[in-house]
Amino acid sequence: MSKLRELSRELGAEIIYFIPSENDVVLIDDIKGLYLPEYDIIYIRDDLTIIEQENVILHELGHCYCGHTHYNCHSKMFGSKQEAQADRFMVVHRFNEWLSKWDFAPEPNEINISQFMDAYELNNKLKWICESVIEEYTAEYHEAI
Repeated sequence: MSKLRELSRELGAEIIYFIPSENDVVLIDDIKGLYLPEYDIIYIRDDLTIIEQENVILHELGHCYCGHTHYNCHSKMFGSKQEAQADRFMVVHRFNEWLSKWDFAPEPNEINISQFMDAYELNNKLKWICESVIEEYTAEYHEAI
């Protein structure tokens, strides 16, 4: 969690935890976190598991990193693009974290996408992003040899 705090400081965003039931907060569509760019604040639910909290924080930091504004006037297509960019930011950080646990840089055929996704409780809607990140790793790996 300290690496996330450090990253949030680098990006200029403050992380605030809250418990919805204690704060009389009603969340739409079971929102787990929220980035408010006008205040550079990330709100995160306190009732999530540690892995969920980290994933949500990384996702919200992705919005911060990409300069997303989240105004209601955005079209659904624009919002979906922003969500995909924030998800990608999170997946890249998680993949780099996963790679750092190896004693050596794994060969691409040693990477098991299911093991990676399971390790960070990533749902199947993120599989295409995970595949893309692994493809980039594979290309970089082959360029390095």
